Amino acid sequence: MTNHFNDLVKTLNQLGRKHDLAKVFNDLLTMGICSFHRTNILSRLQEKDEANEALYMETIKPYEREDLDIFAAALGILQLNVLDDPYSDLLGEFFMQHITKGQNGQYFTPPHICELMAEMQCGNLEDEGNRILDPACGSARMLLSAAKINHRNYFFGADNSNSCAKMATLNFFLNGLNGEVAWMNSLTMEWYGGWKINSNGLGILPIEKEQSEIWTDAPPKKKTEQQLSLF
Repeated sequence: MTNHFNDLVKTLNQLGRKHDLAKVFNDLLTMGICSFHRTNILSRLQEKDEANEALYMETIKPYEREDLDIFAAALGILQLNVLDDPYSDLLGEFFMQHITKGQNGQYFTPPHICELMAEMQCGNLEDEGNRILDPACGSARMLLSAAKINHRNYFFGADNSNSCAKMATLNFFLNGLNGEVAWMNSLTMEWYGGWKINSNGLGILPIEKEQSEIWTDAPPKKKTEQQLSLF
């Protein structure tokens, strides 16, 4: 991940000289999610989702053409990183080191601890179709560690931070995970937004709370299927 991380730092710092780096990073996440929208992928860019197109156009407004080329290069680096080091968390590492710098307690769990916890919770899951949840997922690095054990499960993440939820969504998509990420408060069930990833077709699809498999306004029911929590 080191070489790709350094490449990502150099690439985004080019934009950070002209724009606020935190906004640049958050816009990169939004552009990535918009670009990998299910409609774009399944139609091979022959069709457009109007809401997705409007969000994308609004996001790119502050930038010039050469800036957008740099964003495209950054997305390319993320894809190359997945090829060379699948299930690693390049986005989360950049976020910690260059955006929050550990402020507000935003240090994510170290990768070796994530792998230990995933082995403890999911190490015996040889069959497919299990539901694995992290209700405070950050950039989803613990779920990525679980995917190393068996990626043919359904992965669910939730986080109160918009940036974290979007990082998790992109990490799901780029690593081919099937599931859902919710931008929500897992304690109060306050809903802000969410995405289905690679469900019923390759790509990312924004959802409302009524379409979510995580959010609920009802009291907990007796479990009828296995669901593991990594938190």
